[in-house]
Amino acid sequence: MRGLRKVTLLVLILVAVSLVAGAAPKYNWKLASVLPESHPVHKALVFFADKMAERTKGDVKITLFPAGQLGQEKDYIEGVKLGSIEITKVSAGPMGQYSPSLQVVSLPFIWRDLEHQHKVLQGPIGERLMKDMEKNGFKGLAFLDAGFRSITTSVRPINTPADLKGLKIRVMQSKPLIDTINALGATAVPMGQSEVYTALQTKVIDGWENNEPTVLSFNMQEVAKYYSYTRHTSIPDFLVMSKRVFDAAPKNVQDAVLQTAKDTIQEHNKLWAMMIDDTVKQLKAKGMIFNEVKDIREFQKAVANVWKEFEPIVGKDLIDAIVNTK
Repeated sequence: MRGLRKVTLLVLILVAVSLVAGAAPKYNWKLASVLPESHPVHKALVFFADKMAERTKGDVKITLFPAGQLGQEKDYIEGVKLGSIEITKVSAGPMGQYSPSLQVVSLPFIWRDLEHQHKVLQGPIGERLMKDMEKNGFKGLAFLDAGFRSITTSVRPINTPADLKGLKIRVMQSKPLIDTINALGATAVPMGQSEVYTALQTKVIDGWENNEPTVLSFNMQEVAKYYSYTRHTSIPDFLVMSKRVFDAAPKNVQDAVLQTAKDTIQEHNKLWAMMIDDTVKQLKAKGMIFNEVKDIREFQKAVANVWKEFEPIVGKDLIDAIVNTK
């Protein structure tokens, strides 16, 4: 009888442990991205989801929806604003439509290098941009490296702005980016990421602009083999949460979200740096042709008026503060 009681007690303990271990999470959140699982940004999002589960002891479960499963970035931004999607990774470019001051990060040639961008966006200016977004229903969590954007075409290498004349170049839905490409002499064509490959294949567009890892992740070298280093802008990726969902969460969960976002910045930037050199080697092996432009000053001169155009929108003081950050 005593032995039976021991066995019964042990069974009860094991059942209790399994129930605790398998307890349903208190919060089930979706995290949407257009990028495929092979992209370094996706790996950073996996890190974010895993770290949140660990930090909240399983109270928060984040399910990733990569590769455009839930639509395009504009759908994600609208979803986050409404609270139907809890978190998304989008480019800061289209986010500028919802928070005007954020358009400053998309201005051409405003960043000297990624170190300059990190100092600005992880300091007081970055905090100011995040606060502006809160007024519009978004809880900004982290700016993530997305490298410098250059022009890729199926037609010819780009050496001078004159080489862009007559070409249709796909861009994100971002007014600074649209104005930049138009100022360089091409025709900017706003288009969702999932449509770009087919548009290049069918000659609806002649090229697009992006960073090297994104070219490789979507196999764009198959339909646009010339990669010209214009480095005309560096628009960071952005991890953003529904303010409504964030505000409804208890403080311990809010703290976990903010700390995990900080950890993700470091993890992502490390992943990004490791991937760049390897990506270029892979693209060259697949037949992509790279070239430096002849004189970047020609490109800078061509887009000079874009800054002027955005001074009334983002504030000349904000532009000057970024430029003067050492």
